[in-house]
Amino acid sequence: MAESKDSFQEKTEQPTGKRRQEARRKGQVAKSMEVNSALILLTGVVSLTIFGGFMLNRMMAADRFIFVNMCRIELTPGTIQTYFFQGALLLVLILSPILIPIMLVGVISNILQSGWLMTTEPLKPKLENLSPLKGLKRLGSKRSLVELLKGILKILIVGWVGYSTLKGLSPQMLPLMDRSVQEIFAWVCAAVVKISYRTLFALFILAILDFFYQRYEFVSGMKMTKQEVKDEHRQADGDPHIKSKIRSIQLRTALGRMMKNVHKADVVITNPTEIAVALRYDPDEMVAPVVLAKGKRLVAARIRQIALENDIPLVENKPLAQALYKAVDVGAQIPGNFYQAVAEILAYVYRIKAATLKT
Repeated sequence: MAESKDSFQEKTEQPTGKRRQEARRKGQVAKSMEVNSALILLTGVVSLTIFGGFMLNRMMAADRFIFVNMCRIELTPGTIQTYFFQGALLLVLILSPILIPIMLVGVISNILQSGWLMTTEPLKPKLENLSPLKGLKRLGSKRSLVELLKGILKILIVGWVGYSTLKGLSPQMLPLMDRSVQEIFAWVCAAVVKISYRTLFALFILAILDFFYQRYEFVSGMKMTKQEVKDEHRQADGDPHIKSKIRSIQLRTALGRMMKNVHKADVVITNPTEIAVALRYDPDEMVAPVVLAKGKRLVAARIRQIALENDIPLVENKPLAQALYKAVDVGAQIPGNFYQAVAEILAYVYRIKAATLKT
């Protein structure tokens, strides 16, 4: 019943810290892949612009070496493996000026968006993901529609930027017929870089918009109903009924310990019926009298009863009983402003005890 009632409530409350932490533990964070793609593409273009000449020279040197030594190369099962590993290593070395910055920027861009997060939760297989119905629902969801629109928009952006740039460069194409291969290659590289930077500018605008949209969508999806917030607070603070039971048990335990000490008291100061405060004073062990027990109404009645059962004097002093009850905790020594009043009562009690012993 509670779940069905909660399902009809509108999710209007902002997600709590606990809800955000649980989502983060599962790998669910607000992150825009468009930001990652734009940064990686920018890094690749910048790296290619800076190290393109170096990479081209290394590739041409490798090609020259292969053509010069082609007749000397013997292809056998043993040498093929060696050539394969040497070629793969050479390819990695040539591409490393682009690959290393791209990998670093890919990691940094994720950390900047969502912080450092290591979790294997998204990698765990989930049977519900294999459901055809849920797959169809995901295809028709708002997120799928947004991703489709973003994909179409990126295609249009790249197509428009490429077309407009090449249209502007078209007057320079015909003269290339009289240029050398190297000059044509250099012109093509410059045109590609120009198209790339213009495309990047448009993609960065799209990435910024997508970043804020992903944040908004993530928070909207994490919103909670009022009942969910109440349930979470109840779980965090503990069930009030259980907390009440724990407090009552603790109170009874403390009360039981307190009552066991009443028989050690020298005197019980009363209100006379509302308040009772049991005091003990041992000059050899204590600097000042100590409150062994105190209480109101039923607790005060129980203290008086134990005092009568153990022949402990009851002294009525309303102002002193009220002041001691409010000012001194059980087990604490009385403050100095009570010394004179308590000393007079103790002296009175000691005189009574002494007279009783004589008789």
